[in-house]
Amino acid sequence: MMKGANSAETGRPGRGKVLTWRQLKILHAIDRHVAVNGCSPSNREIAAAAGLKSASSALHHLRQLKDAGLVTYQPGSPRTVRVLQPAQHVSGPAGEAGEIPAETLDSQKVVWVPVMGQVAGGNPILPLGPDQRRFPLPREVVGAEEGLFILKVVGDSMTGAGIFSGDWVVVRELFDQPRDGDIVAALIQGFEDEGTVKTYRKMDGRVWLMPHNPAHTPLPGDDAIIRGKVVAVLRQI
Repeated sequence: MMKGANSAETGRPGRGKVLTWRQLKILHAIDRHVAVNGCSPSNREIAAAAGLKSASSALHHLRQLKDAGLVTYQPGSPRTVRVLQPAQHVSGPAGEAGEIPAETLDSQKVVWVPVMGQVAGGNPILPLGPDQRRFPLPREVVGAEEGLFILKVVGDSMTGAGIFSGDWVVVRELFDQPRDGDIVAALIQGFEDEGTVKTYRKMDGRVWLMPHNPAHTPLPGDDAIIRGKVVAVLRQI
């Protein structure tokens, strides 16, 4: 499930358009199969890769993804499913290659966001480097593609804000100071530039990175490097 982050007044993720983690796995499985094998996967192969029980379950999800403008396939024709990306070319109704028309694909619906590693939702830990994976996410939820990246949360310091260990947060890089109450991904200097997700607060002329769990204490943030603001949360259900 994906939730869009709401305003800075509460700093809590709010309700947004829903794209399940299973559907994200399906999109990634299709894209990977095409890259490795040079052809689209069958519905049974999609089901196996995404942990579904049957090919019919995969088809159910594919219909939803097609309605959302995220994939294309020809009903009744095996191995025709493709993940839609901007400027992609597909075969037209008569088998002729051409641009996907706007009524078939609104390329502005999808952005491709890289996974950059993991970050603490408890005590700071060193984030991992880029692992080359990218996931398609709804533009309506996360906004423009530029400056977005995904981090996996480890720890329970943000449970009161609806962010749990094992969640994935979508972060947008910031070029200005965050606003008070924003949930941010920050690097803390002096701790080998370890990363953490916390709420940004300014109090009495100082910056604090605040947890949302009484078992954790605030972290001094005057010397922290704010990498970006959390704009959405992904969770497996």
